[in-house]
Formats: sequence, structure tokens, C-alpha cells
Amino acid sequence: MAKKFFVALMMLASFLVTSTALAAFEENIEEDVDLTTVKSIAIAYPNYYKVSAEEPEITEFTQDIYSAGKLTSKLDIISYEEVVAAVRRDTGIDMLSLKPEEAEKLFHQHVAKYADSYLVATVANNSNKPWIFYYVYNAADASLMYTYSVQSKFIGKNAKDYHKAAEGFFKQFAEATAKTLSKEERKQMEERKRYETGGKKKMKKVTYKTGKSKEDLVKKK
Repeated sequence: MAKKFFVALMMLASFLVTSTALAAFEENIEEDVDLTTVKSIAIAYPNYYKVSAEEPEITEFTQDIYSAGKLTSKLDIISYEEVVAAVRRDTGIDMLSLKPEEAEKLFHQHVAKYADSYLVATVANNSNKPWIFYYVYNAADASLMYTYSVQSKFIGKNAKDYHKAAEGFFKQFAEATAKTLSKEERKQMEERKRYETGGKKKMKKVTYKTGKSKEDLVKKK
């Protein structure tokens, strides 16, 4: 009996270690930023270039970020297509017909009309395991509010894993926001989260150190 109990205990320990090591992430909240002011997030065009056959096209990748947000976030998530449609309605200009740099400029000029923040995803996929960055900016002045990055041997270059990574971002953004709430508000949020997730383990947090900028990490065309 004791031997069986020991084996079961070791299996449980192994499961818990595996669960908490599924993904390692780094996050940063900019000084004097109050994440509770974020009520809506617009999805911006990502810094992403497909380099392998298994990876999604950029339109699918952008849509997957939106769908991950709609699935996991309680915030108002606005798709890139919705912003494009709104800009076309308000200005008569079709962002999809513009060069990327021109479309980005137009996005920044008008996004504050539709959301109070926006999200830019950047994928460094030059190596075997992609390194994914998520930057949340204030839509009013384009100032950086929050940064989240994730890399793991369990995240590969495919649409399914990219979608899971985006879900992880939205969940962690909610946790980061909760840290700025009062003790009672935080307690209520944790109770709701435990009920919704069934007490699943959160991702292990580590800090990455790199001298490279996000532009250097992204494969250029």
C-alpha cells in the first residue's frame, strides 16, 4: 500500500511540475499606468512574417488573437477588421488598400475613437521555438502600458499554439489588472476565476534577458 501511495505521489508531483512549466512568461506594467482604465482593446496589425508551412497566414494569425480575446477576456475586444471598417466608414479610406506603413499610421490616427487601448503582437520565429511579444498601448497617445512575452518548448510554429499563447496573454493581463484592485475586489475576482477555471495552475513566471530589440527579433521580408 505504501509503495502504491509513493508511486501515485510521484506521478502527481510530475504532473504538477509539467503543468506549471507549460509556458514561461515575462510581464511588465509601465510606471504610473493603471490597467483598470482599460475597458476595450483593439487588435492592431501584428509584426509577424510566416516562415514555415505550418504557420498561419498573417490574416489568420490576426483573427486568432481576436478570437482568443473574445474567448478569455471580459474586456471589449475589437478586431482589426472592425477598425478597418470603422475607418472606411468615417474617412472613406480603405486601409487594406494602403501600404503597411500607411495603414499603420491611419490606424494610430483613428483607433482612439473605437477603443481606449490597442494590442500589437510581435513574433520572433527565426529559431525553432517562437518567442511571442504582446504590447498594449494607450490609444489616446500611443504610450506603452503593458508588455507580455512568452516562449516555451510547448509552443510551436502553428496556429493552435499561437492561439493558446494569445489566450495566455489575455488571462495574464486580467491577473495583472487584478493586482491594482482593492483587497476586496481582488478577492471577488479570484473567487470568480477559481469557479470559471476549476483551479487550474497558472504559468510559471521567469525573466528573459536579451540585448536584442523586438525589431531585431522579427524576421524581415
